[in-house]
Amino acid sequence: MSSFAAVVFQQFPDPRVEATYRLEQRRRQAKFTRGMTIMAAGMFATYSLFNPMFISWEATAGIAAGHWSVVPILVLYAWYVGQPGYPTNRYADLALFVSVQPGMHYAASVFAATGASDWAFGPLLCYNVMVALAFACLAFSASVRRFFSLALASVVYLLAALIWSGETGARLFYTGTYYSLYAVLVCYLNWAIDDKARALYAAGVTIAAEREKSDKLLENILPRAVADRLRSGQAVADEYPEVAIVFVDVVGFTELAKRLPARRTVELLNAFFAHADRGVDLFGLDKVKTIGDAYMAVSGAMTRPPRPAKAALDFACYLIDGAKDLGRRFGVDFRLHVGVNTGPVIGGVISAKRISYDYWGDTINLASRLQDVAAANGVAVSASTFAQVRDAYTFAEPRKVPLKGMGEVDVYDLRIGEFG
Repeated sequence: MSSFAAVVFQQFPDPRVEATYRLEQRRRQAKFTRGMTIMAAGMFATYSLFNPMFISWEATAGIAAGHWSVVPILVLYAWYVGQPGYPTNRYADLALFVSVQPGMHYAASVFAATGASDWAFGPLLCYNVMVALAFACLAFSASVRRFFSLALASVVYLLAALIWSGETGARLFYTGTYYSLYAVLVCYLNWAIDDKARALYAAGVTIAAEREKSDKLLENILPRAVADRLRSGQAVADEYPEVAIVFVDVVGFTELAKRLPARRTVELLNAFFAHADRGVDLFGLDKVKTIGDAYMAVSGAMTRPPRPAKAALDFACYLIDGAKDLGRRFGVDFRLHVGVNTGPVIGGVISAKRISYDYWGDTINLASRLQDVAAANGVAVSASTFAQVRDAYTFAEPRKVPLKGMGEVDVYDLRIGEFG
């Protein structure tokens, strides 16, 4: 296809996008096309009713025969435009244009023969074909190539009809030239309508793609339910009467990072966080955030495992087993501190710049402090958590530990690998 043809008969590079565009454009235009068809049918019917005021009954009957042969075709077409099969039928508009020509041709010839006006057959037929082509310009939505073919065929048809009727010389030249220039103008209008519609459709496709990307990004950052609430404009603030909070960090990570190349350090952290992410999915927890080498998860808030506290401990043990494997894989001493606490928290989104769903409350503060006092590859839990999982896990005797801002609290150390 030449560059000129590519501009005129433009298409989207992806055939599926092109097909979708054509289908949607015809669906959008269907209501307008149907209304225009009904108006045209009413115009022909009304025109026939007024004819007796100006011409004889004999001539009226001939003209009415031509017009009323067109009306049923228009009514049938208007009905079909409202049917599901219309948008995919690429030849319905062409069939309409062709099928109304005999009646319009006959009505023009009869009217010219009456002498009721100064118009000869040629100008009358030209006028009728012009009206029909204007209708087709709008009805042939997203079909520039077919409309151009139809416009060219209409020029040939008009010239042939004029020659057949005996038109010659200046009148034939004038009428043919006038209609041809009109056909060029209407072709440009059809192309301009299609060009604008394509630009709007392409913009809509781009916007939809960007919205999908942003939605996926939002759902990677936030739980789906929270993302849906934010998109609907709701304020996100929730109270949870009892959840299990898990805090994890790497033992001696600062020194570990000094011994490893930067790239290797990042690879190690990525491997650890990927393992943790798999764990939250496996045990039904929610990942809250990572801070440096620390990882925070919650059990029993957005997701509801049967026993949130037990799921939190299952997750903690899973992390420690994974840490041992990572240490062997990377050839380093890779161990974790884990703290778990159970209690009420508040959750919500409070930032519009860097969106995240976070949790607040003393329950979280205690879990963080427990992480600090946990042994290497150990899990330290609070009394509230111990009370809920004592039947599933075994613990060492509680130890009294002074925690910043909380005084002395009982800390229960999980005996890894030992179950109740």
